[in-house]
Amino acid sequence: MPAWLLAVAEPVTEATEGSAEKGILDAILESNLINIAIILSLLYILGRRVVGEALAKRREGILEELRQAEQRKQEAIERLAEEQQKLAQAQQEAERIRKQAEANAEARRQELLQQAEREIERLRANAERDLSAEQEQILQELRRQIVRQALSKVEQELPQHLNEQVHQRLIERGIQMIAR
Repeated sequence: MPAWLLAVAEPVTEATEGSAEKGILDAILESNLINIAIILSLLYILGRRVVGEALAKRREGILEELRQAEQRKQEAIERLAEEQQKLAQAQQEAERIRKQAEANAEARRQELLQQAEREIERLRANAERDLSAEQEQILQELRRQIVRQALSKVEQELPQHLNEQVHQRLIERGIQMIAR
């Protein structure tokens, strides 16, 4: 029997020795104390094993949860690293696409500028050609009008001042001027 149980039971037995009535009660009390001591001892012995096993299981469960949490943490760190790598690659790809788009835009801008310059040059050449043709046409029309007016005036004044031979030469000159 454990020492603490004997220490509790001893004062109770000393106090009950003086009376006979108390003898029965003391015996019951003593037997109850012994029974309680036995039950407590059994509970301690058996309970220690059960509680120890329960605590060991609980500790194993906690350790397993910690291992799983650590594993999930490592997996999360690995996934994070992978996602960061993917993000970096996506950013590099986006930068490459942006630079390519800028280069394409610049090339297209240069192409459009060159095309516009060629179109301006073509329009300028057409305008100069049209202007030259129009100027030539106007000059020819002016020459014709001048020749007509001159001939008309000469025809009015010439018969009075010239003879037939001079008249014929003037007509030929007028025809030559018109032919130019």
